[in-house]
Amino acid sequence: MKIIFYTILIGSIFSQQDSTIKYFSTNIMRTNILKGKPEKNINKNEAHFRAKYYPSGELKSIEFVPANWDKGKRKKPSSSNKLKLYYLKWNPKTQELLQGLTKKETIGKPHYRAIMDEGGLVKKVDFFNRFGKMLWTFHLRWDDYGKSNEYDIEFYSKRNLSVLNKELFAPDLSSIRPGWIARYKINNKGTPKTVKVMDPLENIYYFYEFDYGPNGLKSKYFRSDSVLVGSHTVKFNKNKNPLKITYYNENGIMKNAISYEYPNDARIIISQINSKGKVIERRIIPKKELK
Repeated sequence: MKIIFYTILIGSIFSQQDSTIKYFSTNIMRTNILKGKPEKNINKNEAHFRAKYYPSGELKSIEFVPANWDKGKRKKPSSSNKLKLYYLKWNPKTQELLQGLTKKETIGKPHYRAIMDEGGLVKKVDFFNRFGKMLWTFHLRWDDYGKSNEYDIEFYSKRNLSVLNKELFAPDLSSIRPGWIARYKINNKGTPKTVKVMDPLENIYYFYEFDYGPNGLKSKYFRSDSVLVGSHTVKFNKNKNPLKITYYNENGIMKNAISYEYPNDARIIISQINSKGKVIERRIIPKKELK
């Protein structure tokens, strides 16, 4: 099941004197719920959303209605800010939640938990590992038009940003401590423009700036005093998979590089390249080990 916040609206419409009620499947697209534009009928025996609108057309409230098989196990929240939904995948770039799960199905699996606000927008998305430990939370911000150009990731354990996204972040400057926040500013295409890493008091420790081209990007990273630490470039193939990441020092001199080859759907060949352009290590890795 694919669940998108920019929401595929599926519903039938009923009118009351002071409100309009519409029904949406759990394959929702957020913008459609806000605009109240259902596309077709739903099966009310399956899990769905019940949205109520003011006569002006503005969203008044949203309620999750579980499937018939689930009604004895899951309480219906009285308001959307108590609504918790579970998913296998989350794409912050497109703000999509993919492959919906019941709470029981999350046991033993890495998963995401989405919490919605009173307007039917996603308020935050928590990530849990397969042991049920919460590792980080996406805090989303929306303007009056239902658009977002900024979000925070709050971390609860020590880690490196480069492990989360090797294209954007460099191992040299990506350390995260418990309680720290990565604040993303995004452009109109949904890709990050800047990322600032700070503590809970918003003291900045370092930050990144990104420039995008048709087949790649350049990432520059700075200390809190705006001194350049280094940079790297990333080249992508037509499928948007990285072909080569080249790292440079603060003076623009190449330090090392990593290249990626995709001989088939099951394997990736990763080569480590030194500052002289010589391959010093080459590995063949099954794709499933990188997930």
